[in-house]
Amino acid sequence: MAPPEAIANWQPDAAQARQSVTGTRESQKAARRRKILDAARALILEGGRGDFSMPALAAAAGVSLVTPYNLFGSKANILLEIARQDIFGRMSEIADLPCDSLVQFLSDLAAVLARVYHADRHFYRRMIATMTAQESAEGQQAIVNLSYEMFEPLTARLIARKKLRPILGARILAQQFAHSVASSLQHRMIERGSEARLKQEFELGLILIVAGLASPAERGDLLERAKAIEEVIA
Repeated sequence: MAPPEAIANWQPDAAQARQSVTGTRESQKAARRRKILDAARALILEGGRGDFSMPALAAAAGVSLVTPYNLFGSKANILLEIARQDIFGRMSEIADLPCDSLVQFLSDLAAVLARVYHADRHFYRRMIATMTAQESAEGQQAIVNLSYEMFEPLTARLIARKKLRPILGARILAQQFAHSVASSLQHRMIERGSEARLKQEFELGLILIVAGLASPAERGDLLERAKAIEEVIA
């Protein structure tokens, strides 16, 4: 029979071994997830038809066909994770934009959006086509909801700071922000153009949404800015 000291020493060692095995498995799982996401990004960028098959994804990632389903559940969830990391994750700085001036806030917001989208515009063009090609309405709605969630804290802050009158709720305003940005982005992806032009189109759309909810003083500034943008992009 092992002495008590050996038993006491064995228990922590066994726990450490289990933790080591669990850590290794989680590390391997994370590595497979990264390989699948990287392969999906490559297929999106290369795809001529705006979509990719799960067998093609598994082959490109060097994993079995069931692995993407086991790790993500569906193709829609893979696209959702790419959108979360590559699009919305890069816009975290918008949460810290000052909103003392509504005109400046919208200009700064439009500048961040334009910089992120325009820097990787070829990928986003393919990404939009891939998302549109999905048959899963649930998957498409999940990606749309991500966009709403990105803008809702901003619209709530504008209402709380009394920069906008609380005629509409933060959620509805966030939806309008998201739709305006998506519309401008899709138009500019078709027409091409510079980052500055994309920024102006984002900004103009956002101004038109909030102008009616702003204070009289700021509404005048917003409409002057809208007119100035119109003269440039008309």
